[in-house]
Amino acid sequence: MKKIAFVFGVLLVALAVSTAAFAGEPENRLKAGIDKVIAILSDPAMKGPAKHLERQRRLRAVADGFFDWHELSRRALAESWRKYTPKQQEEFVTIFSELLQKTYVRKLEKFNNEKVEYVKEQVDGDQAFISTHVLMKDKTVPINYIMIKHDQWMVYDVVIEGVSLVKNYRTQFSKILSRETSDALLQRIKDKIKSLDEGKNVDDVVGK
Repeated sequence: MKKIAFVFGVLLVALAVSTAAFAGEPENRLKAGIDKVIAILSDPAMKGPAKHLERQRRLRAVADGFFDWHELSRRALAESWRKYTPKQQEEFVTIFSELLQKTYVRKLEKFNNEKVEYVKEQVDGDQAFISTHVLMKDKTVPINYIMIKHDQWMVYDVVIEGVSLVKNYRTQFSKILSRETSDALLQRIKDKIKSLDEGKNVDDVVGK
């Protein structure tokens, strides 16, 4: 999980320096969001610990623009999504997206000029699959982005070295819901967010 957190955050930024020669609508949509992220991280007025909360607020606003948190949440819960009332589903999307933001988006600040090569963009109806290679100092890391189009193209899953963000959380949520209630899972996520706010390291939702 730590590996996913580090790579996911760093590589969101690295996408902005891709060597892709051609890009379709989904890829361009993704890049537009990344350019905004780069602008925030490069802004001298946003540097330093004193600007940490403001950076996080702005990065979250950008992420909200190209991540489909509802689709990501629904797929992460899988069949258990139907166990929640509409109000609970709304609450789940809100707090799960906050957990992801606090766990992953803050990793963007560790950007160290990694390069990304776009390998392939596949579009099938309202689904798109963007395959990339991240060129790090000592290795090449495959990162795939899965997008869906409603009014516009949005990311709903990231697959890092064969590990899906959605499936990773689906496994965790399934374990919890096999022995606890839907409300208990919501509380666990809230507890993890609180731990992150207190500066503690949190690698998953299952663990105490």
